[in-house]
Amino acid sequence: MRIGVLRTQVPFVTGGAERHAANLVQALERHGHEAAEITVPFKWYPGEVLADHILAAKLLDLSEVEGVAVDRMIGLKFPAYLARHPDMQFWIIHQHRQAYDQWKLGNSDLLDDPDGAALCDLIRAEDHAAFSASSHPIYANSQNVAARLQEHLDLPSTALYHPPPQAGLMVPGGYGDYLFAPGRINPSKRLDLILQALAKTRSKMRLVIAGRAENPAYEDELRKLVVELGLSAQVDWLGGVDDDTLRRTYAEARAVVFVPSDEDYGYITLEAMLAAKPVITVTDAGGPLEFITNGVEGLITAPTRRDLAGAFDKIMQDAGAAEKMGQAGLARYEAMNISWDHVVEKLAGASTPQPSPMAAAETGQDAPAEEAASEDPQAHAVALLKAAIAPPQPPEGFPFASITEVLESFAFEELPAELGQPDPPVDAGLAGYLGTHWTRYLTTLDALKDLTPRDVLDVGVFPPLVFQAMLSEIYPGVAMSGLWEGPQPYAQEVRRRTDNSTAFKIRLEPANSERDPWPYPDNSFDLVTGMEILEHLALDPYFFFAEANRVLRTGGHILLTTPNVTSHRGVWKMMNGIAPYSFGIFVPSGGVYGRHNREYAPPELAEIGAAAGFETTMLRTVDVYDRDMDPGTAEMLVGREDNLAMRGETIFYLAQKSGDPAGTAMRFYHGDPSLMSAAFHPGPREAQTGLISLGLENRSGQWWPVQGERATCLLAEWIDPEGVLIHQILIQPLSAPVGPGETRAIPLRLDPGKDVEGQGQLRLHCYQSGVGVFSGSGRADPVILPCSRAAFQHLARTAPKPGGA
Repeated sequence: MRIGVLRTQVPFVTGGAERHAANLVQALERHGHEAAEITVPFKWYPGEVLADHILAAKLLDLSEVEGVAVDRMIGLKFPAYLARHPDMQFWIIHQHRQAYDQWKLGNSDLLDDPDGAALCDLIRAEDHAAFSASSHPIYANSQNVAARLQEHLDLPSTALYHPPPQAGLMVPGGYGDYLFAPGRINPSKRLDLILQALAKTRSKMRLVIAGRAENPAYEDELRKLVVELGLSAQVDWLGGVDDDTLRRTYAEARAVVFVPSDEDYGYITLEAMLAAKPVITVTDAGGPLEFITNGVEGLITAPTRRDLAGAFDKIMQDAGAAEKMGQAGLARYEAMNISWDHVVEKLAGASTPQPSPMAAAETGQDAPAEEAASEDPQAHAVALLKAAIAPPQPPEGFPFASITEVLESFAFEELPAELGQPDPPVDAGLAGYLGTHWTRYLTTLDALKDLTPRDVLDVGVFPPLVFQAMLSEIYPGVAMSGLWEGPQPYAQEVRRRTDNSTAFKIRLEPANSERDPWPYPDNSFDLVTGMEILEHLALDPYFFFAEANRVLRTGGHILLTTPNVTSHRGVWKMMNGIAPYSFGIFVPSGGVYGRHNREYAPPELAEIGAAAGFETTMLRTVDVYDRDMDPGTAEMLVGREDNLAMRGETIFYLAQKSGDPAGTAMRFYHGDPSLMSAAFHPGPREAQTGLISLGLENRSGQWWPVQGERATCLLAEWIDPEGVLIHQILIQPLSAPVGPGETRAIPLRLDPGKDVEGQGQLRLHCYQSGVGVFSGSGRADPVILPCSRAAFQHLARTAPKPGGA
């Protein structure tokens, strides 16, 4: 069809309505229609001029142009949509609100006109006549506008949502340290309220403002207000910004603040949702309330400084909550079918869109999100990758919306109550740190949703026991235990502080999870969890898996989360000359376990687990921390038909105990660490002969071979009286394999008597042939005995050598 898009134009003013009309034309053309904008200049003051413009619009005949019929006219704004056309389709994005809600509220400028009441009646009558004459359903751009039509004109209409003009720019990112207030700067956007609320916050935070003022004098007033409120160091004025700056500022914000007065629609709300940012708005904002539910996609408060300040503090104290709400907003946007294809179908009938790479350039506008995805391979690839590794929704019925709520619901500190003191307030720094893990916690709970454990062991747990508190809500009454590296056992009874939380008890036992046998009997637990611990292990992850198998009941489960070294971000790092680790820095104060010693690819967990007697039931990867994504990397992964579900930043591995450990997954090791557990038991030395019976206990779960590759033997070292290592030699005192738990006596002839001239020390290590000493595993200490140089030489001459050498 040949379709005109009819709108009003206020000279020298360009905003959302202008971009809206241009994008509608572009969408119509992409569906094969011939479309053009038709603009009518408009001045609404004084009253007699307003009446003249209404008449001028009504006198316009748009049925044909140069003898060629215009098939349909789509009217958008007053008074342009009063023009004459036999097939007028209304999609109301703006009535003259001075005759409607503003008149009712007493804010209309018509109230200052002597003919204001007559003008108000005239506007309503002309609107009603035009809308009633159309043979098509009436559409409004929002429920808010539709409600006004129903209230003031008694005309039903349907909300027809469309993407914001900047939809193609928006990309999710991190959750930074500032609030973002974009958009036109005029009194209806109430930036003054935002600034006054900022001055009332408990903590210092940044506010970034982007946009141009329609009246420079109004912006000057706002800048003076910033100075008066003492906010100069907290407020950044960006002015009008380019696309890259807008995209980046949205992507890196903690949240978007948008507090207009009864907004018709509110592009900023939708742009924030596309950028996965929570929206802070107010109860009288109008359009934004159609998309934001308090505590779900953002925060809604009363339009007061105090209440708004409370929302600012809440969102800035809990990055995890911000992330959760932002992701919920993005999911809601995607579920609402907000697309130009849907708009064209409603306004012009069903048709098939055709790709039009030049459409955006010809109109000077940015392509909407779904068009960008079809025309830009990288945008399409990013959309596919994001969908493949998106986090799940929170568990149904879960009572907490943020990490701050968890911290507020439990008394993680017992001492204040014992001292008769009130519970301390939530520490903002702790809430901020734990909040970065909020999405990971929720994804972990989602992985457990089909299980019903009675006894749970968390390996690597450390106070405050936040995840255990969350788990207690999912599984009331579950018995919880923990393994930690503290110097002694730790026990805590965490009481509830609110009615929506459940008290729980837990005891932590000290052990090194990759070296020490775990201090629990066989078959003790239904579930073992290890969250962000595997990457810290430096020696033997198989031991971790095998011990988990031992303490689990048959059919029990292990759940591990760990960084994915082959994530899309890791791929990008490698291609740019950066090590792919998510956490590759050294932490000297934390020792060997303070850093990530090895990060894993998803199939590696399944491989080690299978060797340890586990059958994988779930293996997935999710982006739970960072939403940033390199378009080029995404395009490359899609182009090679990669398994995108395995490219998220964090691995979630769930497996069920299906049998006993079968032996180390050898490709991960130099040698066989499952054999490297032993203990020496020196007997008494005979004074006259120097004979000593040295017991050597096999503390591993397998037989020690004594010949061939990986045979168990001894490394003998002699250290002189000055403490200097002089000699080393391998010996094989074992004549037959040694079974698990068996102790073999090894006779040694050392020095007779007590005082021997030049006596040094004999140090013996268990040694795996071709590999190295057991002591490196941390599960076999060497033994040191007094020994002279001559006695060591005798040992070196007479002791059998490995392999018969």
